[in-house]
Amino acid sequence: MKKFLMLAAAIMPLAAHATNPLVTDDTGTQDTGNWQLELNSEWITLPTSRQQQWTNTLTYGVLPALDVAIQAPYQRSRPDGDGWTSGFTDLQLQAKWRFLEGEQWSLGLKPFVTLPTASQDRGLGNGRATTGANLLMQYTLDRWTFLANAGYTWNNNSTGNRQSLWNVSTAMLFSVTEELRLVGDIGMATNPDSTTQTKPAYALVGAIYSPTKDLDLDVGYKRGLNPASLTHSVQAGVTIRW
Repeated sequence: MKKFLMLAAAIMPLAAHATNPLVTDDTGTQDTGNWQLELNSEWITLPTSRQQQWTNTLTYGVLPALDVAIQAPYQRSRPDGDGWTSGFTDLQLQAKWRFLEGEQWSLGLKPFVTLPTASQDRGLGNGRATTGANLLMQYTLDRWTFLANAGYTWNNNSTGNRQSLWNVSTAMLFSVTEELRLVGDIGMATNPDSTTQTKPAYALVGAIYSPTKDLDLDVGYKRGLNPASLTHSVQAGVTIRW
């Protein structure tokens, strides 16, 4: 069961957390002295299990183009025919640096390290620290915003999973009004399971409603694109800035 739970968590998208409900991250930062709290819940159906995830990410703007963040996910997993396993998963530390920008485009880098703070025996943690980074690209044209990410994770582990993992994804956002944005996202990643070459892939659609500049409400629906992926998931979240 422990091996199954670790693989179930591993086939979820590998990129560090992005703007809810997207997987692909933008290059936006909070600016000096500003805070952001993202709360996201996701109900996931995998081929042979069910999973619920609650992701909490607190971000602080160190400089106009540099953020630091801490992420503390909590999950419940249940293989079909078995009981639930629940608890906090490994803590993740992140930074985002927008290092180059023009009038309509920008590039950023998002390094992260995941600390072995959760129980490996219960299938909630990796047992070892992992690290990686994502290159972030953003282009804005009128009411459209286009995003692309390419990333690498050193998946240090003792369970026989692959250690060298890559991920790519792209997304677009369309501003219907000043308050409402529609989003789409698609991506794929290396499969951590060393017994298969099939790469988990997903497609996502969703919406972000911003009644004020400091509050976002979001919903999303994600679908797996091959047998190595999740079957589907639904998610909802809120983002608060101050």
